[in-house]
Amino acid sequence: AWAVAAAREPVRQGRVSPVLQVPPEIERPAYLLPGIEIDEQTGLYAHPWMVDTEVKTPDQIAAMRTAGALAHEALQVAGRAVAPGVTTDQIDAAVHEFIVSRGAYPSPLGYMGFPKSLCCSVNDILAHGIPDDRPLQDGDILNIDVTVFINGHHGDTSSMFLVGSPDPAALLLCAAAQRAMMAGIELCGPGVDFREIGIAIQDVSDSAGLHCSEHFVGHGIGSYFHGAPEVIPYENEEDMGIMLPGMTFTIEPILVEHLDASYKIWDDKWTYQTLTNARSAQFEHTLLITEDGYEILTGPSVDYLALAGLHRPS
Repeated sequence: AWAVAAAREPVRQGRVSPVLQVPPEIERPAYLLPGIEIDEQTGLYAHPWMVDTEVKTPDQIAAMRTAGALAHEALQVAGRAVAPGVTTDQIDAAVHEFIVSRGAYPSPLGYMGFPKSLCCSVNDILAHGIPDDRPLQDGDILNIDVTVFINGHHGDTSSMFLVGSPDPAALLLCAAAQRAMMAGIELCGPGVDFREIGIAIQDVSDSAGLHCSEHFVGHGIGSYFHGAPEVIPYENEEDMGIMLPGMTFTIEPILVEHLDASYKIWDDKWTYQTLTNARSAQFEHTLLITEDGYEILTGPSVDYLALAGLHRPS
């Protein structure tokens, strides 16, 4: 596996094209409006649900379902655009056009200065990759993270995608990351301690001989992009309380090859990359806690194998 990593070039920073425009009649998230403050503890845009976890009303839940369904559609648009020779900038443009055509705002665009409408993290990029002019190459794997804002609420989801014919280790990494996310999701329900999610995810990660990155967590979501609770994807002692019907949040573990915890941050202040060319894989859904369990608001999961012309092992 290390020989394979050594033979593959690390992802290099490419040229980022100018910011795409959103029609003025489309509603903007609050963090793009004048007068927004920064929360001193988190460094993120402040709102009333930074610490306490919001229990949403039926009207808010309906809006979250709309946002989640649109995010799912946008992720499918992204996945269908993945192919050798296509740039991540082209994928971003296709998804941007789709989102605004539906009267929605691409949530990452302008968030804390982010210059694009989605994140594309290729191979050894851990997270927050900015779409640029690097053409995708046969054998690449990439995470595409899409968030949309519509009816005053955000829907957030991501999936891995395959370019051409990735090696078997890449396929195993992606499969383990999806299992880890689903392990965290499947135990959710009223009365469950949020710490149980991390235990379930780490069990999958450890069994697969992978590292679960400790730099990124899931989060509460609603009229705000990021809020309480922090959904920590590894075993931890952080008391975030218990799940209640009406809560919405994301689960989004990042698993890394070779138990590799190394990273650096590019000078763009966004892109995290492993130091050893180890690849990462991530899947994400937005969930609603219901009276008797959970609902995946951004489901169903995109069939990334079918999009690549592959089939799941029987």
